[in-house]
Amino acid sequence: MPSKTAKSSTAAAKSRGKGSQPRSDSEDELVGTPKVTRSKVTSSKETSSSAQEEAPPTTDPSQGQGAEVVDDRSLEEILGSIPPPPPPAMTNEPGAPRLMITHLVNRNFKSYAGEQILGPFHKRFSCIIGPNGSGKSNVIDSMLFVFGCRAQKIRSKKVSVLIHSSEEHKDVQSCTVEVHFHKIIDKEGDDYEVIPNSKFFVSRTGNKDNSSAYNIDGKKATFKDVGILLRSHGIDLDHNRFLILQGEVEHIAMMKPKGQTVHDDGMLEYMEDIIGSCRLKQPILQLSRRVELLNETRGEKLNRVKLVEKEKNALEVEKNTAVEFLTLENDIIRQKSKIFQYYAHDLQRRVACKEEEKQKILEDTKEVTEKNTKIAEDMEKMNQELKNVEKKQNKLTKYIETQKAKFNQLDLHDVEMREKNKHTKSKSKKGQKQLEKDKEKLEEVRNVPASSAKTIAEATARKEELETVQVREEAKLKEVMESLKEETSGLQQDKEAKEKELMELSKAVNETRSRMDLAQSELGLYLSRHNTALTQLNTAKQTLQATSDTLKERRAAIKDLQEKIPKSELELRTQEGELEKLLKVENDNRELVRDMRQKVEEAKSSQSSNRSRGKVLEALMAQKSSGHIPGILGRLGDLGAIDEKYDVAISSSCGALDNILVDTIDTAQKCVTFLKTQNIGVATFIGLDKMKVWERNMAPVTTPESCPRLFDMVRVNDDSVRPAFYFALRDTLVARDMEQATRMAFQKDKRWRVVTMQGQIIEMAGTMTGGGRAMKGRMGSSIGAEVPQDELDRMEVKLQQKVVQLQGFQERKLQLEESVQGLRPQLREMKNTLEKYSKSMTQSLAEQEAHLRPQIKELEANVLAAAPDKTVQKQMEKGLQAFTKDFEAASSKAGKVEAEVKRLHTLIVDISSHKLKAQRDKMDKVNKELDDCTSAITKAQVAIKTAARNLKKCEESVSRLEEEQEENKKTLEELTALLMKLEEEAKEVMKACQEAEVSSAVVNQMKGLQQQEHALQEESLSIRLRIEQIDATIAEQGGKISHYHKEASKLALHAIGDKPAEELPKLSAADLDAIADPNVLTKNRALLEAQCAQMKPNLGAIAEYEKKEELYLQRVAQLDQITGERDDFKRSYEDLRKQRLNEFMTGFNIITNKLKENYQMLTLGGDAELELVDSLDPFSEGIMFSVRPPKKSWKKIFNLSGGEKTLSSLALVFALHHFKPTPLYFLDEIDAALDFKNVSIVACYIYEQTKNAQFIIISLRNNMFEIADRLIGIYKTHNTTKNVGINPKTISFKDHGGVTA
Repeated sequence: MPSKTAKSSTAAAKSRGKGSQPRSDSEDELVGTPKVTRSKVTSSKETSSSAQEEAPPTTDPSQGQGAEVVDDRSLEEILGSIPPPPPPAMTNEPGAPRLMITHLVNRNFKSYAGEQILGPFHKRFSCIIGPNGSGKSNVIDSMLFVFGCRAQKIRSKKVSVLIHSSEEHKDVQSCTVEVHFHKIIDKEGDDYEVIPNSKFFVSRTGNKDNSSAYNIDGKKATFKDVGILLRSHGIDLDHNRFLILQGEVEHIAMMKPKGQTVHDDGMLEYMEDIIGSCRLKQPILQLSRRVELLNETRGEKLNRVKLVEKEKNALEVEKNTAVEFLTLENDIIRQKSKIFQYYAHDLQRRVACKEEEKQKILEDTKEVTEKNTKIAEDMEKMNQELKNVEKKQNKLTKYIETQKAKFNQLDLHDVEMREKNKHTKSKSKKGQKQLEKDKEKLEEVRNVPASSAKTIAEATARKEELETVQVREEAKLKEVMESLKEETSGLQQDKEAKEKELMELSKAVNETRSRMDLAQSELGLYLSRHNTALTQLNTAKQTLQATSDTLKERRAAIKDLQEKIPKSELELRTQEGELEKLLKVENDNRELVRDMRQKVEEAKSSQSSNRSRGKVLEALMAQKSSGHIPGILGRLGDLGAIDEKYDVAISSSCGALDNILVDTIDTAQKCVTFLKTQNIGVATFIGLDKMKVWERNMAPVTTPESCPRLFDMVRVNDDSVRPAFYFALRDTLVARDMEQATRMAFQKDKRWRVVTMQGQIIEMAGTMTGGGRAMKGRMGSSIGAEVPQDELDRMEVKLQQKVVQLQGFQERKLQLEESVQGLRPQLREMKNTLEKYSKSMTQSLAEQEAHLRPQIKELEANVLAAAPDKTVQKQMEKGLQAFTKDFEAASSKAGKVEAEVKRLHTLIVDISSHKLKAQRDKMDKVNKELDDCTSAITKAQVAIKTAARNLKKCEESVSRLEEEQEENKKTLEELTALLMKLEEEAKEVMKACQEAEVSSAVVNQMKGLQQQEHALQEESLSIRLRIEQIDATIAEQGGKISHYHKEASKLALHAIGDKPAEELPKLSAADLDAIADPNVLTKNRALLEAQCAQMKPNLGAIAEYEKKEELYLQRVAQLDQITGERDDFKRSYEDLRKQRLNEFMTGFNIITNKLKENYQMLTLGGDAELELVDSLDPFSEGIMFSVRPPKKSWKKIFNLSGGEKTLSSLALVFALHHFKPTPLYFLDEIDAALDFKNVSIVACYIYEQTKNAQFIIISLRNNMFEIADRLIGIYKTHNTTKNVGINPKTISFKDHGGVTA
């Protein structure tokens, strides 16, 4: 099968591409040629180790299909692990450089003895000819040997078999094959130009020990190195389509439309392998599985959401009730707030009125104040005059002072008397009130006997009436009983007879019980001494056993602890040491992870900034990447960096940062042409080749105030771009502010261009620019080196590995910390336990054990001494058993009779209950009324006795108060007389003083002024008192206002649900004035409070509902997240399927069109096509190869003849070569099954294809090799193969020339 042969030629290379050691073919006997499955057909596997590391997990075939491992990578990782489409091995462009084989050197390889040089090969068509068995196919085998095929593929079992062995060449130890290459550029005819330094050769040496080694240009290498080298020159080692071995063409005809198993290949897999779409199959399967898993997870999440929603809905009724209750309470609080605000407002209004009144009084007092001021002035004048008469007044003053002192004493005495009088009056008033109360109580107590006697009389009369009624009702009850007795007489007689029998039986039961109890007590007394001794002995034994067990356990525990403590201490020290080391390692790794994360973030930031470029720049950079315009260096601002503090300055002053730097003006012209052609936009370009004129000005210069140049602040990676930055910035200086900028810009000898840190610019011409929003961000603080995506992926993988390693360290640290924290108290507890057991517990237990052993011996002796006589004990037990049987028999008989009595009694009660009920109810009513009367009489009698005691107390209290009142009256009279006497004495003193005073004009005037002053003072005092009263009222009202404000501030509305608690509204003065009656608010509040009182809500239901709602929202968010993730995977799955289909169909259409063209050309009129079995889904049923030979109908390829199969297969092989061309083709006897006509057609087609490639063909058909450019003849002598090379065209030309001559 072609897929097997073609793919197996690279299988060994794939297996060896992962190692650097020379390959040993000693495995060839143990390992067969591995079959390359579709999952392995990706891009170059040997050169992309990262792709192998990120390859998705697949099922291990050795573990069976059930061992599938779920790929838990993220969508980005799965999509990122998909390799890009495989590039073509080479291009078909004419004149392009291509690789060719110059010659082969075989040393002791198979039939080639010694060193044999095969070649030189022609650049186009070389043909190897020779008889059968001469060693033609060994030429192909030698190439396969160098290209890394295993020994089985080279028609040998192992490498050592490849070494030449003949009679003349025995014991050869190794064989070597060298393939010499160089790159050429085709010219006219057979001429070509060899590219300098392009020659190289690859060799492989096989040894007797089945090992082999590779060399490149004589230097030791690995197969991986060889593979990389050959792939770089266009040789497709991944698919080996350039190698068609003997008999391989016909195998294509036997290929099935699709492989039947995972490890089987059909036409579909064969085509996908070449087209490259098979690399998408495994990711599609992984995404499909992930979509299924996410659907299952989503179902679980949905069920959880429904469950929580159901629980939430169940709580909604209780929650609504609680919310309604809180709403009512909020309404009550609002009503309270309104009431408090109304009361506070009303009080404030009153306070305002009082303030107005106070202000009015203060205005009215202005006149009094003015008069008082005038009098004060007059008083001052009079004082001057008064000084003149002071001498005359001295004598009078002494007399007046004596009289005043006497008056003061009288005044003090008067005050004392008045206070006593006041106290006496107060005491008299209180006594009078108490007297009145006691008199009222006395009257009540005096009336109690009479009222109680009346109550007793009434209750006694009622009682007598009720007793009469009771007698009458009892007679009726007896009548009813008599009537019932006749109905139940038979049952009563039976009951009485049974009761008599029961009494007799009860006596017998009591007698037997007493005899049994007596026997029981006698036996107990007899055995008590022995039982007591035995109990004491058992208790002592149990105590001894418990003590011994405890002692044994503790000794074992001490031994165990003595062993465990050193181990625990050692373990603790070990873990503490490990923890200390781990902390150090963790810190180092944390620093490393931080640095790696910073680098990854910088790389991502660089990529993000590159992605955010403008349309024009992005298009130009794409042209650079594709190689169409390689001279683009990039945006000027991206090629340098500056400190962040100069960002505004350079962004404002350098308009050329957005210009695009190119190497030459020609490149700039190409860019302009490209932008015009594509109509993308406009850009400004700077040609670096024209910037060299500025290099002489780039040297440092002396600046005013040593201020830095903006140009000197710019950092670049490539110094060659510095002239461009100088061209854009020149000698622009940077200043701190506008003041410094002005100083520096206008120097005496020179003017400078200056920009401030805020972006204000002073040009050399003197113009200033500034204001508005400052520009910034046009140049970064670091030069962003663009990191390739694969490098970024590797960095992220390494970062993830380090993060996982750090997490492992942290987890281990937590484990060690928990272990150390657990070991320390455990070790401390073990030490304490050991000390406790060793010192006190063990010693006390040992003493107790030693004390108990002799005690048990004494108790055992006591038990033996107190042992009862067995004969007596048996007799007493026998008698007890007999009494017990008698008692049980008597009890059984008595129980039966008692049950019969109960049955009869129940029947009698059932018969009489309904007739007796009415009469008994009447009796109960009468009895109740009698009890009430008796209770009333008792209460009245008690009240009479209590009244007698209280009457005496009241009379004593009244008489005592009357005596006190008399004494107070006398005291008041005495005090009044004393006061009158004091007043008379005071008048006499005042009169004497007045008579003693000199009636001078000044004194009289002074007196008049003093009188006026006193009058004014009295008026001021009255005004002050009124103001104080108003202030007291205002203070009182203010206190009430504060109280209402305080009460209102305590009020707060409940927060209901997720809504925050509202603030209570503050009513305006107009709203408060609009309230006509505050009682309406009070009534509304009362109604709301009544409604609240009727409700019994579960307030916890709100929190529970909110908790459920929060859980519901969380689970809905989880559901949305998993749904989004599922949709992303599903979308990516569909995109990959579409991409796979598009890639496959694109390549498929190219191949099938070329197949049709090739077959028509090869058969001169036939037709062939690759058709999809299922056109809607090409990957479900596979590909069918259908052929219509000339003048025949359409047939499947396996129904054709041998030659037709060969032509059809060759047409397909040539179509595949067209799809993926390579510089070299090796074909081994592909024309074996063709007739001479078809051989000629195939040969002509091949010769046409040799314009851009080198064909080396083994053939025995003259129609094939006659048109070759070079013939390599193979022949055999003495069992060794030799060769000779000829140019048939040269020989033919010479022959023709000879004939002409």
